[in-house]
Amino acid sequence: MKIEATRHTPLIVLDEVGGSVMIAGVSIPENAYVFFRPIEEFIEALDPELVKSFSFTFRLEYMNTLSSKAFLDYMRIVKDLKQIPLSVMWEYYSDDEEMRDHGETFSEIVDIPFTYASVDPTKRVPGRK
Repeated sequence: MKIEATRHTPLIVLDEVGGSVMIAGVSIPENAYVFFRPIEEFIEALDPELVKSFSFTFRLEYMNTLSSKAFLDYMRIVKDLKQIPLSVMWEYYSDDEEMRDHGETFSEIVDIPFTYASVDPTKRVPGRK
């Protein structure tokens, strides 16, 4: 499933076969609970007997407080409630060290090491309508 990016919402790609979620762009949805419902439903439906590992990839330019809370909740559900081994790729634009710092904070909160990758700022997610 793919949800295209807009000026206020990120690109979201849910890979049911590979067991992953990718979130990229700006995340300041007007109603985060409604916008992120597909991710929540996807994660709630995960069967630990069938899904042996799960991954998140984040490439964010900006996120508001509700978005960051939702992302942390989703990682905790996979890791702690579903008890599925979790990996996180935290991509940040090379001109945005603050976003890397957010990743380091998230890593401490969910208590798993993240993999970090610096991305060329010219590779920003399209979709700013």
